[in-house]
Amino acid sequence: FKGHESCVSNFVFLHDNLHIVSGSVDGTMRKWDCDTGLVVGKPWGSGGGRIYALALSPDGKTISCGRDNGSVEMWNTDGEMSEDIWTSHSSWVFALSWYPSGGHIASGSSDGTILIRKAGNGEVEPEVGPIKTQQGGVASLAYSHSGDRIASGGDNKNICIWNSNTGELLVGPIEDLGFDVTSVVWSLDDSKLYSASDKFARVFDSTSGTLLHRFKHENWVNSESVTLSPRHNVLVCVGYKGVAQLWNTESHEPLGLPLSQENGFSCLSFSPNGQYLAYGGNDRQITLW
Repeated sequence: FKGHESCVSNFVFLHDNLHIVSGSVDGTMRKWDCDTGLVVGKPWGSGGGRIYALALSPDGKTISCGRDNGSVEMWNTDGEMSEDIWTSHSSWVFALSWYPSGGHIASGSSDGTILIRKAGNGEVEPEVGPIKTQQGGVASLAYSHSGDRIASGGDNKNICIWNSNTGELLVGPIEDLGFDVTSVVWSLDDSKLYSASDKFARVFDSTSGTLLHRFKHENWVNSESVTLSPRHNVLVCVGYKGVAQLWNTESHEPLGLPLSQENGFSCLSFSPNGQYLAYGGNDRQITLW
């Protein structure tokens, strides 16, 4: 899928399993047809700066977009942007995550804060307020499937798990993870939390923060670098040199040979039905496996 003028920083599969919407450092979003690889319509742009985060609402109707000017925008899947632009962050928005019911959305920024807002109007929840993480910048963010917790990965090599209703720190900080924690992903039952930093994907007990296993990658891992298959039986982690390695989440054994892409990855995801594994990166393209 070719068309962006700079690195593809993030993308989301739409619920129809037929389309992808990508965001790029070039400041635009584009909608793609998975069957043809062609762009659908014109690029979506607001003039708001580089895009570093995208997240699709649970009902599949709204895409939130985080930019380097600290703003969060809301778009529908036809490329129409809401007039309201949320601007409470003072620096880049690197991470976005929707509450499972769709009523709230959390944003994480390089200013070190997490904001939990009402999805309808962008109002910050007063009961939670800004969560001042003390993690440097917030590089990754994920609501648990139950919605009562939110995990954040920081620029200062740690992970925290927060009460999403009060902002209270529940677990962590889990420290000494080698480098920026660029991805956090919950298991289906919320009992485990997967992450990526330095040369490892890791899995932790989400209640105690205990390290359960490390999956060693042959290269340093990249941003948005861990994903789980829809049934959560396959873990994929990608590295800076364009190598994706797959493991069985129960046995921890590798699955097949690594997948490689010469120009490197910056993000990857499975389609909702598990048919595709897609990646985007420095070559300005999205590719489906």
